[in-house]
Amino acid sequence: MEAIAHYNILEPIGVDGVGEMFRARDTKIGRTVALKIVGPQLAGDAAALARLLEDAALASKLSHPNIAALWEYGEADGRTYLAYEFAVGRKLSDEAGGTAMPLRRALDLSIQMADGVAEAHALGILHGDLRPDTVIVTAKGSAKILDFGMSQWTRGGAMRSAAGRDPDGLPADSANVLGYLSPEQAIGSAVDARTDIFSLGAIAYELVTGRNPFVAATASQTVVNVIQAQTPAASEINAAVPKELDPILARALALDIAARQQSAAALAAELRTVAAVLDVRTGDAPAPSGLLPIDDTPDRAAAKLLWGGLAVAAAAAGAVWWWLTR
Repeated sequence: MEAIAHYNILEPIGVDGVGEMFRARDTKIGRTVALKIVGPQLAGDAAALARLLEDAALASKLSHPNIAALWEYGEADGRTYLAYEFAVGRKLSDEAGGTAMPLRRALDLSIQMADGVAEAHALGILHGDLRPDTVIVTAKGSAKILDFGMSQWTRGGAMRSAAGRDPDGLPADSANVLGYLSPEQAIGSAVDARTDIFSLGAIAYELVTGRNPFVAATASQTVVNVIQAQTPAASEINAAVPKELDPILARALALDIAARQQSAAALAAELRTVAAVLDVRTGDAPAPSGLLPIDDTPDRAAAKLLWGGLAVAAAAAGAVWWWLTR
């Protein structure tokens, strides 16, 4: 059995922009990990390898139940490796199956993802390639976001970067990656935390409607849609979607970065408020006191919904690792 450092390699599970990936056993702790071994091309570029390790050092600080943890990185026997939490489950794209998910389930997963993103943003870490193929849904129903802080090194991240330069040169299957990039990524502009909010909005919209609002037959048309398209209200696509969700998704998908929710925490609070409204309407929770209406002004909405969401939460209480060519 081949080994690197204190990891016994069990089987190959894929390849990405960093190198080969394996299911491996941590002999010190006795747990299974997803082990990335940096490929020779990257390992031979001292500057690029240094940047990768800087990103890994930052990503390793993340500890949140909705983020797949980077437990360790290092060098042994002349090879550099990264040891990730081995998330067992299905990709979110497979879990959704191309149809609208049950609303409460879709909201639960969207809230979990927003919570994870908020935690990372609090440490100054952006994802940059959020989409259903970079999220695992575990057997217990939890969302696990993959590759946080490492989009510079993933296939999806490379496609997003190329979209701002030459979308016509991208492969046909890239449309399913580019349907979640932000307008600022599409034009090669500066990105910040609100870029991830746009991607979260696109994922949530797809979960409740069964369709991505931007994906087209070609990569170039998908990019055009991201930059120009007017997205129909989710309730127009799926009549079961509560009207209260429409302005929340509209803000998350705003072309103007300043018009979006200004934090993932605000987005999570807004989604929690809608989930509570849905619970009351379906009889799964008592009507909470102090439920606040949605305000279309982003700053006021974030503040109101944060406290409203907390009040509602108190009142209403009660597979393998898919490291394929992302």
